[in-house]
Amino acid sequence: MFGLNEDDSLRLVYLSVLLVMLIGSIGLGRTRAAAKFRYLGVWLLIAVGLVAIYAYRAPVLELAAPVLRELRPSRVVEAVGAEGERELVVRRASDGHFRVDADVNGVPVRFLIDTGASTTVLTQADARRVGIDPATLTFDRAVQTANGLAFFARAFLTSFSIGPYHLASVPVGVMPAGALDTSLLGMSTINRFSSWRIDGDQMVLVP
Repeated sequence: MFGLNEDDSLRLVYLSVLLVMLIGSIGLGRTRAAAKFRYLGVWLLIAVGLVAIYAYRAPVLELAAPVLRELRPSRVVEAVGAEGERELVVRRASDGHFRVDADVNGVPVRFLIDTGASTTVLTQADARRVGIDPATLTFDRAVQTANGLAFFARAFLTSFSIGPYHLASVPVGVMPAGALDTSLLGMSTINRFSSWRIDGDQMVLVP
């Protein structure tokens, strides 16, 4: 703006804050106007802080990643790998499983990551939430579950996002009511990443 680069803009805002605080503290004494200037200075400091966080958001997010993973293990955190590539990191939950929050057809869905499952499957409740009508599906594909043999239906998702990684026309299975407690992220979706690995308590997906 006005030919200033990012560093010049930050410096200008910082100097403006100092000027306002100086006028408020020595130029007007204990008047109501001085209080107004001090309040203005506080708000300008907040503005500087927000601008600085935005300008240096990449290193800030890098430092905050371990805290975010502890507070919400299913949240995908972006990181930089050893070779400089971008990675998506999911932390193992306290029960030993990996879960991930995905955006499915514009609706948030939490998946249990199951590398032993060949297909990504939705519970019937999640299928309804993302706009799939189970009444229009044909449940004719057999699968062995913990509760015994079940039959699931095939469907397609218009959009599927994990963090910044976006997929289109994603094939999924839809389980009958009561056959599954939570939706599963299987290898049919995981294999669409260029690579993945498990490092201790972290699952790393490389777009």
